[in-house]
Order: sequence, then structure tokens, then C-alpha cells
Amino acid sequence: MTDKRTPARRIVEAFGDCETLAGMYSDDVTWRLNYSLPGNIAGPHRGKTAVTAFNDAVFNKIYNSASLRVDIHDEIGDEASSVVRFDMHAESRRGNAYDVEYVLFAKTRNGLVYEVVELLDTLASTEQHQGNRVGTPPSA
Repeated sequence: MTDKRTPARRIVEAFGDCETLAGMYSDDVTWRLNYSLPGNIAGPHRGKTAVTAFNDAVFNKIYNSASLRVDIHDEIGDEASSVVRFDMHAESRRGNAYDVEYVLFAKTRNGLVYEVVELLDTLASTEQHQGNRVGTPPSA
């Protein structure tokens, strides 16, 4: 049975599982977020070692990875280039609830991800890490 999910969706659904994420990357992978974020977060993070270290920092130092879940809203693209819009829900290591809408773009070659661009509401993210429920997506 063929996996019909796009690479962008597979990345998002693996959030928190750093070993699975690492297995998706090419050696020359890059990952970046909004330029308005601090450089250690925004990146770009270049190379598999840097990207996997960034994933580890995010999912094991910023968030409680056991609390993490995503709700996919939209997914378009193919194996070469794809995008997914989703809400990420988690608890921060500070104990604050986190619910922010994201868009993630992924490009692949030879079955491996070589570029990830992750965009989010940076104000909501910053506020929620401080315990303020700013920019929370409406519940269904």
C-alpha cells in the first residue's frame, strides 16, 4: 500500500519523534522559520546534524513532546514539493498551553527532504510561551 501523504504532512505528523524526522532528511537539508524570530530559532539550520539538533531542542527542550499533537487543515503538493497548514497543540516545558497555526513547506529529492520552511504566528507563539492565550485558533 502506497503512502498518499505528502512529505510536508509526514514531517508534521512526526513532530516530537526526532529519530523519525532525522530519517527523512538528506545530508544537505535546510530548515528555517520566520525571519522575525531569534536567529537560533529562525535559522536557517543547514545540514542534517544542525537540523536534527534543532528538532531535538524544539521538541525536547521547548515542548513536552508527549503532549504534542497536530490537526491538519490543508495539504497540497506531491513528492517533490508540498505544503501543509495545521494547528500545533502542546504544553511548553514551562507548563503553558500552546495552540498555534502553522504552514510548513517541504521539498524533496530522491525521496529525502532537502528543504523545510516553517511559518507561524510569531506573536501568538511568543505570547503563549509566556502563558498568555494570544492568537489561539478557534476551537471546532
